Amino acid sequence: MLSVALCGVRVLAAQSHTPAESRRALVAGGVERAYLLHLPAPVSVGRPMPVLLVLHGAGGDGPGIASHTGLTRPAIERGYAVVYPDGIGRRWNDGRGTSAGQDDVEFVRLLLDSLGAELPVDSRRIYVTGISNGAGLAYRLACDLPGAFAAIAPVAGAPAAALEERCAATRPVSVISFQGTDDRLMPYGGGNVAAARGRVLSAARSAALFAEVNGCTAPPTVTEEPDTATDGTRVRRSAYAGCRDGHETVLYTIEGGGHTWPGGPPVGRRVGRVSREIDATRTMLDFFDRHSQP
Repeated sequence: MLSVALCGVRVLAAQSHTPAESRRALVAGGVERAYLLHLPAPVSVGRPMPVLLVLHGAGGDGPGIASHTGLTRPAIERGYAVVYPDGIGRRWNDGRGTSAGQDDVEFVRLLLDSLGAELPVDSRRIYVTGISNGAGLAYRLACDLPGAFAAIAPVAGAPAAALEERCAATRPVSVISFQGTDDRLMPYGGGNVAAARGRVLSAARSAALFAEVNGCTAPPTVTEEPDTATDGTRVRRSAYAGCRDGHETVLYTIEGGGHTWPGGPPVGRRVGRVSREIDATRTMLDFFDRHSQP
């Protein structure tokens, strides 16, 4: 295994399915934290690159969510650096009171700083997505690292209810979210997460909260997306207009969808249906391409 020091980051391994993939680690809060980094080729010093953080759900890890979402190839083809961090004990502290002893916000801040010190990062184009527990951390990062992200894309997750007041005071950030109405783990209507793992806001309140942050002036325009697959799901798009500085707030409601990544691989009956009506990976990348910090 290769292990070298690079800008304060330890490169754990530098081989995999793509030429520019490396397994790395940095120390945050006295704990060594690992992440997987994919870079577009070639990396040009004179061309700043956007960065996308992808956060796994509880019980997952970076390589697993990379495979599950299929984000790496389409993102690096668009010139993104793609980062898949690992949570401590395969979990994130998203503000619900679970994993409360770990400071994942500080870890992400240090991670972004280390990437910026080494690579030609476009600081106006940093994005984060995640599923479930990772979606909750994506929301928390938007609230606790104001101004760090141009857009976030939570999937099958919601902000911790305890963060509502703090999030209401954050800086504008574009949001595209995806949530299923038949999600048995992260309730679409908000409230208690399965297995008594804290409380979250509803999908509608989450979108409305960030619409308020973004200064959107009108109620959302709601449209039914085309029904293109026989999979027991339909998609409803709620988009807020009149937001400041070109920001957007968009919620994709997956009617009949479960605790799943729309367009992703099947995951079994326990977590519900995977919608084939929409591809969350492509849709969020298109969204990110439209947004940068003003």
